Amino acid sequence: MAPQLTGAPGSAGAAAVKTQFHHYHHHRLPPRHHHHPSFLSKLAFWSICSLSLLLAFLLLSPSAAPALRAAPESPRRSLHTPPSSTASWGGAAWEKRVRASARVRRTRGLSILVTGAAGFVGCHAAAALRRRGDGVLGLDNFNDYYDPALKRGRAALLARSGVYVVDGDIADAELLAKLFDVVPFTHVLHLAAQAGVRHALVDPMSYVRTNVAGLVALLEAARAASPQPAIVWASSSSVYGLNSHVPFCEHDRTDRPASLYAATKKAGEEIAHVYNHIYGLSLTALRFFTVYGPWGRPDMAYFFFTRDILAGRPITVYESAGGAHQTTISRDFTYIDDIVKGCVAALDTAGPSTGSGGKKQGPAPFRTYNLGNTSPLPVTLLVDVLEKLLKVKAVRKVVKMPRNGDVPYTHANVSLAQRELGYRPSTDLQTGLKKFVRWYLEYYHPELAEKQKQRGSSNAKGSRGRNGSSSSAR
Repeated sequence: MAPQLTGAPGSAGAAAVKTQFHHYHHHRLPPRHHHHPSFLSKLAFWSICSLSLLLAFLLLSPSAAPALRAAPESPRRSLHTPPSSTASWGGAAWEKRVRASARVRRTRGLSILVTGAAGFVGCHAAAALRRRGDGVLGLDNFNDYYDPALKRGRAALLARSGVYVVDGDIADAELLAKLFDVVPFTHVLHLAAQAGVRHALVDPMSYVRTNVAGLVALLEAARAASPQPAIVWASSSSVYGLNSHVPFCEHDRTDRPASLYAATKKAGEEIAHVYNHIYGLSLTALRFFTVYGPWGRPDMAYFFFTRDILAGRPITVYESAGGAHQTTISRDFTYIDDIVKGCVAALDTAGPSTGSGGKKQGPAPFRTYNLGNTSPLPVTLLVDVLEKLLKVKAVRKVVKMPRNGDVPYTHANVSLAQRELGYRPSTDLQTGLKKFVRWYLEYYHPELAEKQKQRGSSNAKGSRGRNGSSSSAR
């Protein structure tokens, strides 16, 4: 659950200090017999200035002034910053809160660390696990890839159900070690990641830091923990990349990623195999297919299409080359509730890790599943449904898809998940988008939501009036 400090404080001052010192040491002093009170005064003055600048440099140096580093709540933390200098956790009260959140409330319940808990899937999954009585502790760094206020809102939602979301970075090894020391987690649902395909063109290192280094930090903490937890984590349908065999199946090629995001997720799958092979960690990778729904991500098409349609702004619909003609982009849209059911089933069926003291004692499960809806639909249909639900006509701008890492279609084969997890998606696009639009209007435009509710109520009354005899018969 992501994830850069600006230039070090005092760097400009340091350059000025060096310039002054350079000038001072290369300036030849006048002959001794020319010394007089005015010269001595100037020499004393410049000596004091040089010493003052040196003192200022030392005080403003990042290594000498940790208080000037980014505050613990900074949404962009550098992985090169020692965890202790940004720690906003620890202490007896903090540990008590962590234990209370992770406490199991049902017989044979699980104690689960959910990373990326303030994210879209993480919030829904943590809430579902808490509702059935599992112990759930969240972890999220609330980065500003998209509006942190939305993430805080999700965390507040979880807090009301008793789930505490620790404000911390997935790559903070010291924090992870502390969490595993305080709570003997039975499972980890690892959903923290730097998401989005196109953002990698702007900030590629954030993907490496979170999706690769962050995963390694988590796996290191888990393999050293006693007991070792079973880990279920979010890979992505993006790993199929330029694969042309449809529907995408778990044994298809995944060595031709089309984006850096996909490449980091593919790297994660290979890294997970290493930790399973060497340390006996139980690992399950879930390849999500275009998840949507209430409390979703603002960088997803269905979300910003809704925003722009309501604002009267044009929306861009991409087309891709499809042989002799152009075809619209298609996606295997999967409703959030179906994805959560798959996550929970993966946790429930995950076999135990077999390591002890960081050493493998025997074979441990290593699984990969697609979680999709199995029904790819064109993005143009998505827009059609949104127009009907919002009662606003979209201004469409159809353009050829740029080379930004997006792929023209996704289509999941979920037969393996059906067979081994009991996974059966049941929410169609019309139903799922209706639930999303209702949430979106209530969250961002409550006055508009109220108007639609009143309009719907009056239409229902009119319908009952036209069918009065049948209504009274009930």
